[in-house]
Amino acid sequence: MEVKLKRNKKPENELYNALKAFFTGMGGIAKAVGALLMYVWGLFIEFLCKNKRIARFIYVTFPPVKGKVLTYIKEHRFKIIIPAAVGIVTLAVLFGVTLKNTENSDYYTEGDDEIEFGMFFQNYSTFYHSEKTHIAVYLNWTDGAIDLNDGHAEAKLTSKVYPVTLENQEIKWTSSDESIAVIDENGNIKAAAPGKVTFTAALDAYGKKKTATLDIRQPVSGLFMPTSTITLYMGGTGRLLSPRILPENASNQEIIWKSKNNKIASVDENGRVKPVGVGMTEVIAVTEDGGFEAKCFVNVVNSYIEVQEIDVLNGEDMSVAVGNSINAVVMVSPSNARNKTLRWSSDNEDIAKVSQTGRIRGVGEGTAKITVESVNGRKQSFSVAVTASDERDPFNLNTDYDVITVGTVKYTPYNATLPQMVKTQMLQNPPPKIWRGGGLIDASEAETAEYMNPSSYYTDAYKYQFLDLSKPNNVSEDSLNAYLEDKGVLRGMGKVFIEAARDYNVSEVYLVAHACLESGNGKSQLARGVEVNGTTVYNLFGINAYDANPLGGGSSKAYKEGWTSVESAIRGGAQWISRYYIDAGQNTLYKMLWNPDDPGTHQYATDIGWAVKQAVSIEKIFASFNDASLSFDVPVYSGQIPPTISAE
Repeated sequence: MEVKLKRNKKPENELYNALKAFFTGMGGIAKAVGALLMYVWGLFIEFLCKNKRIARFIYVTFPPVKGKVLTYIKEHRFKIIIPAAVGIVTLAVLFGVTLKNTENSDYYTEGDDEIEFGMFFQNYSTFYHSEKTHIAVYLNWTDGAIDLNDGHAEAKLTSKVYPVTLENQEIKWTSSDESIAVIDENGNIKAAAPGKVTFTAALDAYGKKKTATLDIRQPVSGLFMPTSTITLYMGGTGRLLSPRILPENASNQEIIWKSKNNKIASVDENGRVKPVGVGMTEVIAVTEDGGFEAKCFVNVVNSYIEVQEIDVLNGEDMSVAVGNSINAVVMVSPSNARNKTLRWSSDNEDIAKVSQTGRIRGVGEGTAKITVESVNGRKQSFSVAVTASDERDPFNLNTDYDVITVGTVKYTPYNATLPQMVKTQMLQNPPPKIWRGGGLIDASEAETAEYMNPSSYYTDAYKYQFLDLSKPNNVSEDSLNAYLEDKGVLRGMGKVFIEAARDYNVSEVYLVAHACLESGNGKSQLARGVEVNGTTVYNLFGINAYDANPLGGGSSKAYKEGWTSVESAIRGGAQWISRYYIDAGQNTLYKMLWNPDDPGTHQYATDIGWAVKQAVSIEKIFASFNDASLSFDVPVYSGQIPPTISAE
């Protein structure tokens, strides 16, 4: 039989009445609250039912079967409430377990200081371990980044294992490169160097693991411009500026260049300044990271400066054996003369011949006059005595060079020309590199020639690439200790540096500079000590700390050499530098990099800018010692006019 629904004429809906009776049967506060709610509901329904369409849906008479259900609910409400309450509690417990198993975790957002929350909901069929149970390891972050502060930084990795009822939840933590960052058994991370490192959380009992990558960044702290003022000539090729980002290992090495007046001088993205019009302007370098600025004043002139004087530094009492050769070393004044082209001639080529690069070769016994002349007519003549052939060297293998000393600046001639030296470098494997775009790439032949040419970088701080590291600087112990006051394990080691420098014929200030640069000012892991086979060893000069595994290589070398204290590491490092570089003739940063005595062998680095960069850093350290005495050793390739360097 069909049951038809009809609209009530007044607000006496059976559901309303049933609920009202339910609350009436309650006692105390519940009854009062229920009565209030039902009263408000009644008023609301009466208001709605003023609309006939709404009333048609609200006020309906329940069919008999539904009426019986409501009657049953009224008569047995306590029997219904108890199972319902038990069900609600059961659901709450299950939900609570799920939340406990997926507890909120701190999530680090790269480039943001805010902490967000990551929640993982894990579904599985049973809380008990079985072959079908899904087992997983989750970490609170998979990619993150932190900045080093004073050479150190800390982070935290936490792990969760699913299901939570697994009996063995032991996690083993490992770091892909402990020279960059280490992690302990609790997931605490300590970073000591910039770079990317991957951490692995391994649940070995079940063969499960998860990895997280951390980008450790060294922020830029400053920018140093070694050259504060330059003069360019209209029609010239310009000059490359090479400011120094501090610290040297800053992660972002990018510099943004701009000229205040592009109508006077322009500057490209590499820092090369070119003259455009006569006048003065500023070229500004700004670090991409941190926005640090450095300026260089650029003066563009039209005047044509001519050669005023020519001086052959080794022209006095020059001699050469028949069949042998010698390079004439010439200084042209003023040093900024526009055209330094020279012409060479011999008055008797049967005795001595001279090339247009100034290389003099003995032909027959006797004396010949050699003349060198500039384009504008300035000239200098000198005599060369050609002696009998040296029978001890019949094949002209003599490679001894005449060293010319001017004050405390020494000029060392080499038989090869600069282009020949550059060609040798370009044939190396790996080839020369240059730092660009945040990494090292292959350098061009022109770029290699620019950095290899002694006349490219010799002003201001750059001249320190020619500093003679075999000479003492006569700096006091007190001065060294004052500088080392905040340099970690190097504090108070002034006397040790001085003694090591004296024993091994190495500049004491250079030893301090080298140790500070390589050990993060005495605070790196290798400087603070690394345990090898139960013995703590130290390495302050980065010896054998190769890029692939600097901590392992450096500590192994220290263990092998017995550097078990900071003092022994200083002495051992000084001895190593002296033995393998200073005593081997590589007594300057330039020679360490290029080794002009034997090019292509035993070179300290592949980065063509290494000597220039190190020179800037070392100059800043030497600036702290006003009483330091300086000596320089400048290479002169065949046919070159050496740069004029001041020892002050």
